[in-house]
Amino acid sequence: MTAKARRPPTQARIQLGVFLTQLHIFYGPGWAELSRRTGLSVSTLQRTARTSGPVPSEKNVIKFVEGIGDDPRAVTDAKRWWRKARIAERGRLRTLNAPAPAGMRNEADLLTALAAVYERDGAPPLRTLQGRAGTVADSKVPVLPVTNASRIVNRERLPTNQRQYEAFLTGCGVPEHALGPWRQAWHRAQSAPPHHRP
Repeated sequence: MTAKARRPPTQARIQLGVFLTQLHIFYGPGWAELSRRTGLSVSTLQRTARTSGPVPSEKNVIKFVEGIGDDPRAVTDAKRWWRKARIAERGRLRTLNAPAPAGMRNEADLLTALAAVYERDGAPPLRTLQGRAGTVADSKVPVLPVTNASRIVNRERLPTNQRQYEAFLTGCGVPEHALGPWRQAWHRAQSAPPHHRP
């Protein structure tokens, strides 16, 4: 048994499991019916609702909740608990010490802040991030290639242009109305002296 497997669950993982279990007990069908509704196996559903073990995928959590009922508030709450559990499980967000957009001055600040916004969103799979980031107008070409997304989240390089930068933020759940300070941070970083760049 590995050290990771023996590690006790985080409080956020427990809370996610409790939320899903209570939802199932109070409103849900039996496991077999929930499996039929979601297309997930009974064992996958039971693992999803546990209070221990690895944090399940966001996709499975959403399917679990939607299989129980059509309450959008329950889905929103489940996503919130899932993000908290993922942040706690990964443990990277607190080590980044990322500045707020208004405090970003150069590319190094921007790289750290982009990694933090990704972690804050629960570090979704890169294909999920790519899908959320959208496509080039009138085509199926993604604005954010997976290889670029990987380099951004690993703080190896910035997005290639402002469109890709904003697509990354959108993919990480930053709403359109909140992009203003991020745009200003991008322009400050681009105009910073070269010796301030990583």
